[in-house]
Amino acid sequence: MKTMSTYTTGEFAKLGGVSVRTIQYYDQKGILNPTTISDGGRRLYTDKELKTLRLILLLKSMGLQLATIKGVLSEENANQVLSLLLAQQEQKLKHGQTIAADQLKTIKQVQDSLSDLALISQKDLAGIENMMASQPKLKQLHRTLLFWGLIIDVIEIWAIGIGLFAGNWLPALMGLPVIIIIAIWLVRLYYRSARYICPNCHETFQPNRMDFLFAKHTPKTRKLTCTHCGYHGYCVETIK
Repeated sequence: MKTMSTYTTGEFAKLGGVSVRTIQYYDQKGILNPTTISDGGRRLYTDKELKTLRLILLLKSMGLQLATIKGVLSEENANQVLSLLLAQQEQKLKHGQTIAADQLKTIKQVQDSLSDLALISQKDLAGIENMMASQPKLKQLHRTLLFWGLIIDVIEIWAIGIGLFAGNWLPALMGLPVIIIIAIWLVRLYYRSARYICPNCHETFQPNRMDFLFAKHTPKTRKLTCTHCGYHGYCVETIK
């Protein structure tokens, strides 16, 4: 008859890939107790406890708390509960694999669509890094423009409201110069702060005022003519 192998706490911890302190902690909490205690007081474990230890570590990796694991292992229908938990983890891992595969497919499609990818220079990469670093300052500029734009709206609504309901158009006449001054200041601030990155030559440039004022634009781009290479199209906004 084959004799069952027994392991001391140190040997058992090494086989399980954990520290001795972890085994002692599980023992104190009643989650994983030794098979027997020798006459000399040594706690001995067998392959049965080793399987249980590996199961505990698996359940911990799934996010279960030790109290929950202890409850599951002590249930009469522990095998059924564990089967359900493992099935859920299997589905979660498969879902993660599907998402990763979709992301890899998208990356491949983008890579295939990029022309002359090998021609990207260190200067271009530095430009991209600078553009990313400038984003907080650019957002702050936009918030400043939005704030003062709202101030202008409030002044306009207040002045027109008094004119319509009180028949007094003096506030509107007095508020108009204030609105014009603020508007001119905002445009100058925006023009002096904003810069644009050409997607063709990757240079950063400042357009002339007329192009800046009347160009078509989106929240992050403006249709301009690059002062370096002559490209005309949407350029990415950054900040000085």
